[in-house]
Amino acid sequence: MPSQIELLADLQIVDQRLREKRRAIVESEGRLTALQESLVRQTAAAAESRTALEALTAKQKDLEEKLGANEARVKDRRMRIGRIRNDKELQMTKRELELMREEANDFETELLTVMEQVEVATKRLQAVEAELVQLNTAMATEAGELRARAVALKREVVKDTQRREVLVVTVPEDLRRRYEMIFERRGGLAVVEIRAGVCQGCRINVPPQLANIIRRAEQVNLCPNCQRIIYFRPEPQEAAS
Repeated sequence: MPSQIELLADLQIVDQRLREKRRAIVESEGRLTALQESLVRQTAAAAESRTALEALTAKQKDLEEKLGANEARVKDRRMRIGRIRNDKELQMTKRELELMREEANDFETELLTVMEQVEVATKRLQAVEAELVQLNTAMATEAGELRARAVALKREVVKDTQRREVLVVTVPEDLRRRYEMIFERRGGLAVVEIRAGVCQGCRINVPPQLANIIRRAEQVNLCPNCQRIIYFRPEPQEAAS
């Protein structure tokens, strides 16, 4: 019949599996959540970039139309100059032409600026949409794998939990509580062997007298250095003798 320490060692194996699987579930679900959040952010960024580009494109079109209308008015005024016989009207028309040229220069300067902005915005949108495609691809592949992995791990957690429930009832409650406290404090390693007089938890030599007591397995003992539960497992040839 297994000793209390051996039962604890078996319980620890199950607890370590549970610990790792639960951590893996959290990681898988966290990665899935991160992918979903990135997809939402990138979709919003793409929509924002698209709206900004549409606004700039509309502004460019408006400036091109204004510039075209200005050119038509300039052409009209130039044709009219040849027919003007009144000096005052001639001066007024020439002044109109000057103002129209100034306005055209303003339109051209603003149009060049907007065209540059359109180019930058177009490249930005292309980059955002390319990343969005990558995220959608990841969602179509990695997300499915993450969900499947999490489901499989949860099934295994249920089985290990059932196994743990069977083992727990074989260990005295006070010993189980001590084990669980050490397990949490020592990063999932509460029960360790001593080999050649060395604790396998902290790699510190155990006093010879304590090592002899542990060999007899008459009681539960703690490592004087790391406070883990320590036990001795005979080598096969030693156990046979």
